[in-house]
Amino acid sequence: MELKPLRCLIVDDEPLARQLLTGYVQQAAGLELAGACSSAVEAFGALHQQAVDLLFLDINMPGIDGISFLRSLRNPPRVIFTTAYAEHAVDAFELEAADYLLKPITFERFLKAVQKVLQMPPGTATAVAPPPPDEALFLKVNKRLLRLPYADICYLEGLGDYVKVFTEREVHVSYLTLSRAEELLPPSVFLRIHKSYLINLRRIRFVEGAVVRIGDNDLPVGSTYREQLMKRLGAAS
Repeated sequence: MELKPLRCLIVDDEPLARQLLTGYVQQAAGLELAGACSSAVEAFGALHQQAVDLLFLDINMPGIDGISFLRSLRNPPRVIFTTAYAEHAVDAFELEAADYLLKPITFERFLKAVQKVLQMPPGTATAVAPPPPDEALFLKVNKRLLRLPYADICYLEGLGDYVKVFTEREVHVSYLTLSRAEELLPPSVFLRIHKSYLINLRRIRFVEGAVVRIGDNDLPVGSTYREQLMKRLGAAS
């Protein structure tokens, strides 16, 4: 059976580096180009909109660096770091990156790194160090990557390809589907109660009939979600 090519996303703030790696990906067997991004914020949006198997991730970028970006991902793809600075190698291998390419990158060295990834068992992902205790959702809002601690999120409302994230004081709109948000948030804290609503269980004030009260807002509970909600709350449906 023929294996599907690995979909690759290039993340580098240098145009020439993106151009070089784009050419390498297009020449290499077993790879398919998913896109090239100039920043972590742009890459975050790309990862939310399509499946990516392998990141070629620059470490030194303005704003959010590559290592911080990788640590922010709950389910990261496999990663090959690219950088002009050898002193970051320790950080890269602590994150168990597939490889570490030092610029300028030759095609021969690029292929060697790719072979390491291609020889990994299917489904193998980069192992990222555990997130800090105050875990958070990184949300792309306008041109910013906004950090929202899980504890601050009351609930989320899906609006097609967008999601509204409600905190006690603010509402943030991001180009992200509710289903994708559900994948990013821990199921131990967040639960889908309706096709359009995902709630923070710790924010529930009460449940009455087919309604959940979160703060001062009454949210509907879909008939197909009620049983699961009652089980999570330890109550009879």
